[in-house]
Amino acid sequence: DGSLPARLAIWGLLPEAYAAITVGAVVALLRLKSTSTPVVLLRNCVTDSSAKELAEGVSLYGKKADLVALELPYNLQMGEKGLEVLVDSILKAEIPIEDLDLSYNPQLGDAAIKALQPMLDEKAAKLNSLRLQGCDVTAASLERLTARGRAERLRLQLLDLSGNALTGSGEAIGELMAMPILEELCLACCSLTYDDVKEIAEQLPYTSMKSLQLAGNGLGKAHLEALAEQLPECRLDELGLEGNEIKADDLGCLGTAWAKRPFSRLKLSGNLMSQSEIASFVLALRSLQF
Repeated sequence: DGSLPARLAIWGLLPEAYAAITVGAVVALLRLKSTSTPVVLLRNCVTDSSAKELAEGVSLYGKKADLVALELPYNLQMGEKGLEVLVDSILKAEIPIEDLDLSYNPQLGDAAIKALQPMLDEKAAKLNSLRLQGCDVTAASLERLTARGRAERLRLQLLDLSGNALTGSGEAIGELMAMPILEELCLACCSLTYDDVKEIAEQLPYTSMKSLQLAGNGLGKAHLEALAEQLPECRLDELGLEGNEIKADDLGCLGTAWAKRPFSRLKLSGNLMSQSEIASFVLALRSLQF
């Protein structure tokens, strides 16, 4: 039932990270430990069947363990039914899950948003960080998430949609950005078009966002100009542009925008320029502060 590795971990005979490798072991740890377990991480072991066991364990012992983060990446045998059971148990037991990571579960697809909708809509829910990287989420899901003004009621501070094919989703993403306390939006490797990026950029001045990650989207000069136009008017403090198709000669608009409103972090590695060209540009930006 998983209690042996849990007991060995509690007795100090086995590192807890080595013990918590099955659903049964994690539930046993939550039951037997007298100290807190704020984070549960399970990979490659949660199925629809074992999700029921996990849901029961979280429901019974989650509060006692001060559980606030549930990380379930790479659980390819867990489908919509398993996720629905987990969400239902978390809400009924009022477990204050703040951070939920379902990354790299492409079998979930749009069912991920459908299953999570009760947690996202529930006013009493504490969820503020949601990671859905590589879950095969589509534009249709984002439209569902923002339908009937829902975005303005969502309380997420971090949303990671990286690794999902979101071509043509600019308008839906723009509506998601209306979340009142959203600070970080990750859209790396989402196959975004120029129109998508322009839509996202135009929404920036009206958001509370501090970080935008756009790595690996094939961005070039036109995309950069669309972003740069809005940067002086928004609150972004970090912009991730790694692994795109930006050249050193394209950076002028970005430099002009930065001069109007400097920000802390700009990531440009992996573009069509050398490290020395990136270093020279960063040095030029710093010189503008003096």
